[in-house]
Amino acid sequence: MKPINFPQSTNVLQKPSEMTDKECLPLPVWNDGKQCISCWKPSFIERVKILFTGKVWLGVMSGTTQPPVFISGENVFEKASIKGRFKAFLSKLKESITNILKNARNGLQQPDKRKHFAVGFAISLVVGIFIPWLGILSACIAGAIKEWWDSKGHGTPEWLDFISTCLGAVLAYPFALLVHVLIW
Repeated sequence: MKPINFPQSTNVLQKPSEMTDKECLPLPVWNDGKQCISCWKPSFIERVKILFTGKVWLGVMSGTTQPPVFISGENVFEKASIKGRFKAFLSKLKESITNILKNARNGLQQPDKRKHFAVGFAISLVVGIFIPWLGILSACIAGAIKEWWDSKGHGTPEWLDFISTCLGAVLAYPFALLVHVLIW
């Protein structure tokens, strides 16, 4: 079987460095912090074997034990109601804000967060000289695009990176506004 991409995937896990190309392929997954779901497609021969034997084998390369896993032939992603999705969004937002407040003290001390802050500040200042509110918007959009790019397997997406970029943008606003007023 080969792992395949699916609409709900939020990340792509890369192979561990100690494995060869034939042992492990990039694995698109959906992850909510509690479970990690991937989608696999059997070859024609594998489908025939499953049809006649009724068996599917699961292997987990984890050493001496196996973590809790499940296999399903049905789509595990049921479309939630709008109310359910809104509640989930609010819950995730509350969790993110709580984590940000807990980590705020150490957050901007990390070099990566400082870089995000500086880039948000710079974008907001440069664009904001011409249209101040557009500077904040541009920097926040750039931060969102960067985290989206990271989520597609090019890095590690983090809410705090996005927040650091937006924070830099907001703090650049008064300077951009001052320069805008003085020049125009």
